[in-house]
Amino acid sequence: MELLNQTMLKQIIEKIVQEVVREELKKRGEVIDQKMFNRKDAAKYLGFSGGTLDKAVKTGKLDPTFPFGDDGNKYYLREDLDHFAEESKRRYLEKVI
Repeated sequence: MELLNQTMLKQIIEKIVQEVVREELKKRGEVIDQKMFNRKDAAKYLGFSGGTLDKAVKTGKLDPTFPFGDDGNKYYLREDLDHFAEESKRRYLEKVI
């Protein structure tokens, strides 16, 4: 039996992470159809509190797509939030595997 090498294992983890994150985000409901989110909706979409979202931004793990909209708020694209969620899940799985 051939053992999985590190590259194969990483590819498997990434594929699993993408599927899990997509399923979780689909369960979140009405906000999923949006393409752009303000701080409050971005936190809700990710299942975070506003403070947790702010911490991710402050530590450089997540950058607002539009740091200052016309109203002074930060805005995030859904694809950037999805990517952030996938990367967070992948990093977590790499720690525990």
